[in-house]
Amino acid sequence: MDPMPDITPIVNVALVLLVIFMIVMPIIREGIEVETPEADHADRIEDAGENRVVLSIQEDGSMYVNLVRVDDQSVKSELVRAYRGQEGSPVIIKGARNLPYQEILALMEICQGIGAPAVDLMAKKGG
Repeated sequence: MDPMPDITPIVNVALVLLVIFMIVMPIIREGIEVETPEADHADRIEDAGENRVVLSIQEDGSMYVNLVRVDDQSVKSELVRAYRGQEGSPVIIKGARNLPYQEILALMEICQGIGAPAVDLMAKKGG
């Protein structure tokens, strides 16, 4: 009769991986860190939107579509790629609070150009 194999190392590895994923997943879901402006009546975006397209622009002008860094020339093509299969849902713009209004308007026009019906602007809940 074969002796029972020792599964303790396998269980230990599985538990360590579980703990690592529990720590890393909230960080991944948050995405690119941007110091957004505050708004008194900011609505919470539903968690069902984890597959939404998020266009982040930091104070230094660096842009990200979801987690992919883009430049001015590739932002539209990357938005088109990320928006495929998301038709009908709004694009979320997560802009730094000190950005000129003109830059946000230009990004909104790009989102309109790819067929997004609306654009949601992300803000921190104030006061």
